Amino acid sequence: MKREEKKAQTRRKIADSAIELFEIQGFETTTVQQIADRAEVAKGTFFNYYDSKEDLILELQGMVVMRQIENVFGKPGPIIPRLQAILFEYARQFTMSRSVTRAVLQGMFGSTRLREAQVNRCDELHVSLIPIFESAQQKGEIRADMPAVTIAQLAVQTYFGTLMSWAIDQGEPEFADQIALTFEVFIQGISP
Repeated sequence: MKREEKKAQTRRKIADSAIELFEIQGFETTTVQQIADRAEVAKGTFFNYYDSKEDLILELQGMVVMRQIENVFGKPGPIIPRLQAILFEYARQFTMSRSVTRAVLQGMFGSTRLREAQVNRCDELHVSLIPIFESAQQKGEIRADMPAVTIAQLAVQTYFGTLMSWAIDQGEPEFADQIALTFEVFIQGISP
């Protein structure tokens, strides 16, 4: 096995182990040592791949959303309700508390590497949403007087703005409720 393949396999093993533990005992009570033990790697190996447990969860959440968004495109039927359902389900399964989310955001804004990683995730999300919104425009589901690229950017900004507001104790107590409310208004704003 080539070195890069082995590194990718180790990274995936750590991520899979973390997901299993998060599902069993929750994000906050899971330790890095437990993740490393379950993945059968040294704790130091974990830190070769991730700076923190929060860094890992950001990557995992981005991967989940991207996979689900990719599944929306090209299927028959209305696009916007399916996209909304994915977003609401993602928010419902959001594993971090407000305090952990604040810590992750602080780390992201305080670290050039994490900030750049987040910028890349946002760019990937933005790019993946453009063809979906273009298709929704062609079907007449959303307004066509605004470029899909702009709508996609606004969707990403709306999500992260909602996340930040929720993290500092504004809005609904549950993140899923805050996302549902915010994106209901967003969808109304892009409707024809």
